[in-house]
Amino acid sequence: MRSPKFLAEVEMLSVGVSYPAINVFDLGNILISLPSFKEQQAISNFLDCETSQLDKLIAAKERLLVLLVEKRRALITQAVTRGLDPDVEMRVSGIEWLGEVPAHWQVRKLKYLVSFYGGGTPSKENEQYWQGNIPWVSPKDMKSRFIIDTEDHISEEALAYSSTRLIKENAVLVVVRSGILRHSIPTAVNIVPVTINQDMKAFIPYSTLTSLYLNYAIEGLQDFLLAEWRKEGTTVESLEQEYISNTKLIVPPIFEQENIVSFLDKELEKLDALKAATERTISLLKERRTLLIAAAVAGQIAIEE
Repeated sequence: MRSPKFLAEVEMLSVGVSYPAINVFDLGNILISLPSFKEQQAISNFLDCETSQLDKLIAAKERLLVLLVEKRRALITQAVTRGLDPDVEMRVSGIEWLGEVPAHWQVRKLKYLVSFYGGGTPSKENEQYWQGNIPWVSPKDMKSRFIIDTEDHISEEALAYSSTRLIKENAVLVVVRSGILRHSIPTAVNIVPVTINQDMKAFIPYSTLTSLYLNYAIEGLQDFLLAEWRKEGTTVESLEQEYISNTKLIVPPIFEQENIVSFLDKELEKLDALKAATERTISLLKERRTLLIAAAVAGQIAIEE
């Protein structure tokens, strides 16, 4: 019943749009090949042995993916809290969850480092508002480090007659209201001017902070920041503006920020390449498992009884 042929039959006979289903009568009338009982036992034993080995390989690769995610976070956290010089003089940061930081780094509240801008949604009833070419960022677009384009676009008219506003490039866009905030804070840097919806905030750095460094800092510290920023008692997970504004952030000199960003770009590129290769391997192993089962139950593999 796990073979592609059987599943294709089930899919073909299923009805319904939002929730396709097959009725019991149609399910019961799907034909299957039926070897002798002795052959069934031999095929089952063969597949138990072969698929268990494949499953172990898949599990090992999936564990590697988890470790790569952890290594990525640890690498970023180390760089944005300790810098790149292992011999640098350290001092107590005054931030309980942070500990020591390089002595020459500043500790400042975020509201003194960036300006904040919110967004809005133009009326859906006016179709002309949604026929423009201005990118309109919502949480569904926050899937990569940079925002180049979006699923939805608005017009100049929508920009003029709604609460959203144009955000110049090189802001850090942050999701502030979404279920994903239970475990992570999606951020991205826009490299083109954009507008944002009401579930987003734009952090626009002042001259002492670069957007690329801030983006990495939020990613590397997000476990701590989630605890600091999360708003309690809401039906949908959200971040409290007051908590965000008053959060203390450690700020290295601009040249160090640029060096840290350059270092992380190179190191994370290697991790991302390894992650992509691991995901391809997992996909191939799962495909091999499926094909092996299909071939065995179709009698295409000679199996000793």
